[in-house]
Amino acid sequence: MELLIDTWNVLHQTGVLPADSAGIGTAGLCKMIENSRWGREKVSLICDGTPSDEHELGVRYRLVFTGPIKTADTEIMERVANSSSPKSILVVTSDREIIKSIRKRGSQQIGSAAFLYSLVEDSHIPQTKTIRRPSGLSPKLAQEWKEHFGIDEKVLEELHNEPMPKLIRDVPRQNIEQVQKPVTPLPEQKKARSVKIDEPVLPKELLEEARRLLGD
Repeated sequence: MELLIDTWNVLHQTGVLPADSAGIGTAGLCKMIENSRWGREKVSLICDGTPSDEHELGVRYRLVFTGPIKTADTEIMERVANSSSPKSILVVTSDREIIKSIRKRGSQQIGSAAFLYSLVEDSHIPQTKTIRRPSGLSPKLAQEWKEHFGIDEKVLEELHNEPMPKLIRDVPRQNIEQVQKPVTPLPEQKKARSVKIDEPVLPKELLEEARRLLGD
């Protein structure tokens, strides 16, 4: 994403920056952006007039002065109009004419005061902060977390009304589909030959020979 900043429109906002950050200028603005959620984006600061001094702003920052004829407003609108990917541009301004023009091209927009508020908010968050799951949050700390993650009452209501997924242990046992393994039939065994009581066990010839010998 690329940020196109209506620089003077942002720097002339009052009542947003703390007293120690008032009058920060373009260099101070870039420093605050660097330490914010926008720190990895490409940034173009569009300014009216000609430069009075030069500052090292960093590789992702470009300071553009429009000169004595063209205004910063016109420069921003022309850049959006000529862009091959206007939807990837975020314009920082509160100027109504610019907003109307860039929205026709599908560009995103954030107001100057809201942008400054985000910079101030991000400046209070340590860069090495490790977010841990809190326990026993106080109302004040809970409010800070909600503001940090953008959670409002509407989101909380949606989460409250969202049905919980049904766990397998909550389903009655008789409703759980059980997959049974096929039973392999045992090989058929040969039936044992039954012997009748009056049926001779020895061969007939052998019995006759035995009778003959006994008779002798």
